[in-house]
Amino acid sequence: MSGQISESKINEIRERTDIVELISQYVSLKHSGANHTGLCPFHSEKTPSFSVNSARQFFHCFGCGVGGDVFSFLMKIEGLVFPDAVRMLAERSGIELEEHIPTPEEEQRERQRARLYRVNEVAAAYFHRLLMEHPAGEPARQYMKVRGYGRKASGEYQIGFSESWDGLRTHLEEQGLATDDARVLGLLRPGKQERGDYDPFRGRLIFPVHDLSGRIIAFAGRVLDDSKPKYINSPESPIYHKGRILFGLFQARQAMRQCGEVLLVEGYFDQLALYRAGFPQVVATCGTALTTDHAHLLKRYVQRVVLLFDQDSAGKKATFKAMTVLQEEGIPAAVIELPKGEDPDSFMRKEGVDAFRVRLGKARSAMDFFMADVLSEAGNGIEAKVRAAEQIVEQIAKLSSELEQDLYLKELAQRSGIDLERLRQVNNKVIGRGQQKRPTLSPPATESCPLPEPPLPVEAPGGYAPPSRRSEVKPDWSRSEETLLCLLLQNHVSSQQILKAGGVDLFNHQEARDMAQLLLDQATESGLDMATFIDDLPADKARLLMAISLLDKGQFSEGVDAVFSGCLTALQRELKKQKRRESIEKLRKFEQGGDSGTINEANNLLKQFKNLK
Repeated sequence: MSGQISESKINEIRERTDIVELISQYVSLKHSGANHTGLCPFHSEKTPSFSVNSARQFFHCFGCGVGGDVFSFLMKIEGLVFPDAVRMLAERSGIELEEHIPTPEEEQRERQRARLYRVNEVAAAYFHRLLMEHPAGEPARQYMKVRGYGRKASGEYQIGFSESWDGLRTHLEEQGLATDDARVLGLLRPGKQERGDYDPFRGRLIFPVHDLSGRIIAFAGRVLDDSKPKYINSPESPIYHKGRILFGLFQARQAMRQCGEVLLVEGYFDQLALYRAGFPQVVATCGTALTTDHAHLLKRYVQRVVLLFDQDSAGKKATFKAMTVLQEEGIPAAVIELPKGEDPDSFMRKEGVDAFRVRLGKARSAMDFFMADVLSEAGNGIEAKVRAAEQIVEQIAKLSSELEQDLYLKELAQRSGIDLERLRQVNNKVIGRGQQKRPTLSPPATESCPLPEPPLPVEAPGGYAPPSRRSEVKPDWSRSEETLLCLLLQNHVSSQQILKAGGVDLFNHQEARDMAQLLLDQATESGLDMATFIDDLPADKARLLMAISLLDKGQFSEGVDAVFSGCLTALQRELKKQKRRESIEKLRKFEQGGDSGTINEANNLLKQFKNLK
């Protein structure tokens, strides 16, 4: 969008939109100091952790980590892409957008896309009319009736039927539409022996596939008998990419947002069956496995994905692949187990809504399902059980929560009979945690060179002792680093004060040091204005900045000067400790066989060590 609308116009829209007023349409906010707080609309919580800062026009959730400006909030809450969010807020603010003059290539692509949408629209109407009204659609109407679907379901999804070799081609030509565009969309294919283009969907029920704006971008066709292939799907085109689209998402998105979860199925009729039965939060993949793009899409709307795939070998394989994709995106997944040979559509017809609701209530975590299945397949043989355990640990190590990892490792130990500590060692090895352990503050002394213990921490001048609890923003940062960045970001202290005190060398953790360098580089004589540079940052750094900017300022109650002084003292003390640790390590290396020519260097280190006490 920034290539079509000027940055100045985007900034004007941002400035003219009151973020508190916008978010208040979706979240009940209460005024709390400089911020407004409420329950996060993007994850389930009982204690408010969602914070909105009116002055800086940012929001951040300390529970799930989501944050951003007015555009990113609207994109996530409404499932919009950036251009649509800009247009919506521009209209809301009464701002007229000035589109740039497109290049000839851009104009050509846009004209083609418009034609393709039009061809799909006309084709869908043609197919739908055949199913609903034409005598040729009677076999398809009977098929739908046998499966329990009437005119209402067919109308809501605009389901259709294609019955003849060249009926669609003739209809498109009568409407003045180019058959070349229909070929691009896969609606027509060249016939053999100069027989003309034919309809590859003929003899099939037709399911239109919509994008998030409700436009028809593709079709799926199902046979009316047991012949193969059961389904065919539109090929990819300039308006359709199957790895980014989910069938039924256009109809299901509001329900998904409201309940916070989605039911993910494989078949079009499975989606239709659950939607009709009162489970509107259901979508289906379009003839492909779940992709990372799908997961990104689902993450806009839900906090959990419930998988309902077949229980045969292929279905389980698809379940485990989907679980891995979702896991890597940090989305919890669960599995509903249906009897073998049943899919959601057939189960609903045989057992009914109440029976399905019971199954939904008993959905087990995807990891638990995976563990049980892998161990069951392995049997009781020792070698097979070891391989199964290794396979399960590989999956456990991908979980983002260490607590969740530990719970599943305990469960695996209980089920497999393998020692828990051994499983933890394997898990640590998989995720590389063994190589990332931090050194202790007090390495053991050797007999030839007894090394003193570091002094106990003392309270900093001014009565400010940074809390020992972990940072609110980054668990591995110290509170002093976090607080000092907050002081700088909120213009309580100047960049010159930070530079005079030691600059980025004050910060012990590399990420905190990088953030400090970023803020110091952006600072001017009048201070920092985050809105002027945050749009150019990577998403992770932008979120981090917003989290820092929205920290509770109650910690400044004893005065900014005292807090600043306390932070400097604590950080400088930690820097000394770090240098002492480095000196200790170097001295130990000398003891363990350093070169004879390094005596002078060792003596210098001893002098430095004494000075660091």
